[in-house]
Amino acid sequence: MRPGAREDCLTRVGTTSDREADPRMHRLLAASLTVAAGALLAVGAALGIVALLDATPDQPNTPLVHYEAPARGQ
Repeated sequence: MRPGAREDCLTRVGTTSDREADPRMHRLLAASLTVAAGALLAVGAALGIVALLDATPDQPNTPLVHYEAPARGQ
């Protein structure tokens, strides 16, 4: 066993290898993707509501009750 072998072995314990990503990066990526997906969903819902409101026809402005005007000249 070479003199520095034990130190090398102990310093590598608990570290991630070069092929593994940091678990915090996965959480950060997942959180940012969740925020982006939520924002897109909110924008899509808002645009859908506006499209539905524009699709409804305008209601006619006719009164439900008609009052007869008194005859003029009486």
